[in-house]
Amino acid sequence: MVLHKKETALHKIDLESTSYVKNISLQEYDCIPQSLAYTHLGGYYFINCHPDSTGAVRPQLIVDSVTDNVIGPNGDVSGTPYVSPDGHYLVSVDDQNGIMRLQSISVRGEIGQPFDIHTNLHLSDLAFMPSFTEIHQYNVFGSSGQQTDALYVELSTGNVKMIKSLKLPTPWSQWRWNRKNRVMTSSGLFGQYLMTPSQSSLFILDGWLDKLNCEITDVPKGNTVVWVGEA
Repeated sequence: MVLHKKETALHKIDLESTSYVKNISLQEYDCIPQSLAYTHLGGYYFINCHPDSTGAVRPQLIVDSVTDNVIGPNGDVSGTPYVSPDGHYLVSVDDQNGIMRLQSISVRGEIGQPFDIHTNLHLSDLAFMPSFTEIHQYNVFGSSGQQTDALYVELSTGNVKMIKSLKLPTPWSQWRWNRKNRVMTSSGLFGQYLMTPSQSSLFILDGWLDKLNCEITDVPKGNTVVWVGEA
């Protein structure tokens, strides 16, 4: 799927043939897509729409990837959508209202009611990690775009923990490339660690122990992170 700036539509591209497939109109809902996430459970796209002309947030839209039909709003859930690697959890970050909302997705594609977590961290980015204590479960780590703490959430229970003392991030005004002024990147499906930067250093988090592992100093604005090789 391709999003065009200021256009109320999604564009479907066949990557194998590199050919245009179709246009999915979102005009009925006056939705200019800002970001999206996909789950293979039910085959849904969750679309985050730009705020309306008054600045009010709009609810996410759900699109069926098989029929390319717009199913409708995801209840009153709004914000940037993220889907866990197993497709079983949708995590939506509504920074304007300071809410992270968790929804489970069953193997039949049934979307659960949202569980709300209120936060003033102004979350910049999320990354998923397999649970060390529960089989077939995931946890999520969130980086703050303004503060020195990171957020840890156990998706199966909704338990929340703060990881502190990660120093201040690069200010939004100094990161013009996108809205994520502080990324959070995991070391892969079988990895144990995550990385997130501050304004002048990098922090390695232990995803199994849910705590800070170490700091790598003298790395200014290291906001592009790629894990290479075996975790």
